[in-house]
Formats: sequence, C-alpha cells, structure tokens
Amino acid sequence: MLPICVQTIHVRELAAAVRFYQSALGYEVKATYGACIVQLKTGATTLILEEIEPGGEPAVPATLLSFETKDIQSDLRKVSEAGGTVLDASPRRCPVGRFAVFQDPSGVQHSLLQFD
Repeated sequence: MLPICVQTIHVRELAAAVRFYQSALGYEVKATYGACIVQLKTGATTLILEEIEPGGEPAVPATLLSFETKDIQSDLRKVSEAGGTVLDASPRRCPVGRFAVFQDPSGVQHSLLQFD
C-alpha cells in the first residue's frame, strides 16, 4: 500500500488562499517554494497550496492526492496495468523530488511522488 504523503490544493490566487486557510482553518505557513507554492503546517499529511498559472494545468482549481513511492517507474507501470492512465510518462522534478500525474479509471487525477 502506498501512503498518501501530500494533499495539494490548486488555487487561483495564492495570497488569498493562504489568508483563507490561516483565518478560517487556523493553519500556519511552514515553508514556501518559489512564488507559487506554500506548505502549511499540519499533522501527518503535507498540505500544499499551489497557484494555477493562467492557461496552465489544471485549468480549474482542484485537489490532488499524492501517493508516496520508493520506485516511481515501477508504480507507474502498476497504475497502467490496473486500468489507470499515466499522464506523465516521464516523472517531473519538484522541490522535494520527482512526481508523475495519473488518472484513475474514473478520470480522477492523482500523483505518485518519490522523495529525493
């Protein structure tokens, strides 16, 4: 079983989202990664707010579960063999490692994340 390690919330305006999660839900900023990613202090699972670039992906605000993997290539094959659709055939770099986005058979997007 791959553990859920990151919950990413894609937002239209990062500063407004940070204010909301601080004021309404009591979260504090733990770290920032560039101009468009903020990590909030939580319990066990990492909560990320990531600003959507105009014209970028995803096109609308969304939530993305990231499953921690020790072998991203092997687990991408398993996703495909189980009926999922791998959207990132080659994992992409991120501040903490490499990730790849996939869709489950219902079309819901998630990612596999391999930490450095």
